[in-house]
Amino acid sequence: MEENKQPQYFSPVPPAVPKKPETFPAGKQEIVLGFLILICSWFFFNSIYFGGFNIGAAVGLGGIILISTAYLLLKGHRLTIYTGTLLALDLVICGSFARSDDSFVKFIMVCFLIVSVNLGLCLLAGQNHRCPGGFSSVLDIPRTVFMLGVAKLDPSVRGLFQSLRSSGSAGKKGGAVLLGLVIAFPLLLILIPLLTSADAAFDALLSKLPEIDLEEILVTLIFGTLLAVFFFVRATALQHAKKEDPAPQRRKGISAITVNTVLVAIAVVYGVYLVSQLAYFSGGFSGILPEDFTVAQYARRGFFEMAWLCAINLAIIALSVGLVRGDAPKATRLICLFIGIVTVFLAVSASAKMFLYIGSFGLTRLRVLTQVIIFWLGLTTVLVCIWLFAPKLSYMKIALILALAMGAAVAWADVDTVVARYNVKAYQTGKLETVDVEYLDSLGHGAVPYIAQLQADPDPEVANAAKWAMSRGYYINEDLRAWNYVNQIAKPYYDD
Repeated sequence: MEENKQPQYFSPVPPAVPKKPETFPAGKQEIVLGFLILICSWFFFNSIYFGGFNIGAAVGLGGIILISTAYLLLKGHRLTIYTGTLLALDLVICGSFARSDDSFVKFIMVCFLIVSVNLGLCLLAGQNHRCPGGFSSVLDIPRTVFMLGVAKLDPSVRGLFQSLRSSGSAGKKGGAVLLGLVIAFPLLLILIPLLTSADAAFDALLSKLPEIDLEEILVTLIFGTLLAVFFFVRATALQHAKKEDPAPQRRKGISAITVNTVLVAIAVVYGVYLVSQLAYFSGGFSGILPEDFTVAQYARRGFFEMAWLCAINLAIIALSVGLVRGDAPKATRLICLFIGIVTVFLAVSASAKMFLYIGSFGLTRLRVLTQVIIFWLGLTTVLVCIWLFAPKLSYMKIALILALAMGAAVAWADVDTVVARYNVKAYQTGKLETVDVEYLDSLGHGAVPYIAQLQADPDPEVANAAKWAMSRGYYINEDLRAWNYVNQIAKPYYDD
């Protein structure tokens, strides 16, 4: 007898539904944003490529910052005091490009802007994953650049193209014309030179037209457009990307006993070191040199070691509190406080020693910048020491604003001008026994008016060195994009 077979039922597998690609909504505001960003990016790249970081770069980059900020504000976001201060200081730093001639300081200021602009826009859009008051907030910067400014290229551009296609016949025709121009431009760059070589009449016709630098146009369009794409994608992604809170991670941490053991060992070494070297470190306050030391040896040896120690101590404190399991116990915070107090003492002592060094040998760019850095390290250490017992203190906000404000002051003051002015005045008043004209000559145009003063110096060696420096002349780019105030101050000395 044949067994009864039960029918088998299979649940049908639903067909895979293709996932709709992510697309950011785009309207008139995004179209205007893209157009303005494109114009500013072309101008910005053209200015830095052919005129350096001067007034053209200041206008172009400042325009990009203002347009990105205005776009997010129009979308309903509101500036806080912190984000408003960050973005305002960014514009002040941009303006310094038209003031200063110091390319090294300008490079540092560009690094400041990369940090501050991206963090400020991220906070303005509410896309930050970390508390802005702590050190970990710097991790939102690479996220803004790469996860929002680069990874969201596809949905941002797709949304813009869909908006153009749906904007009616005018939008479609405009987009088609734009695409045709983009395709035709490189072809024309190949065809026109071939035609001019093949036909003399065509060559003569083109020669009557105003001279056009095709290389400049091509380079500007290519690289300026790439910059514009990044700035546009970053702005639209900050607005439209899904705001996701980071997944909570269980922090395992290190035992407080282990952390405290390390800190106690460091603290003991610092205690013994300070006692044994108290006279050495405190000499900078009294102007008294230890035996067998020249001023140069004393200041150089003390300053740079202590500057490194300040930076390392700050890292030790931050890591100790951040790595300990759970909330840092009181013992950990007390030991960190001791290390912080030592760090502040080292910073103040280092500054005193450097002032002693400057009083004997004058200023250099390195001495000015390192003095500014040690001053910031000292202030930041004080903030961290307060934060150890007042955890609600947003020490990172204050530290970053201090860094930007000090950077803006340094950029606007023009370090080369400050160094040359101080050294020449100190030499002329007898505070310095001699002046290094060769070093002044190595500075930018900010030193030129002060080198010119030394041509009539009573010391023939100094006067001849100054005359030789002035006779060499300096190249000043006359292009409007390369204009800066310091160059204009120096120019009359060469015209004479």
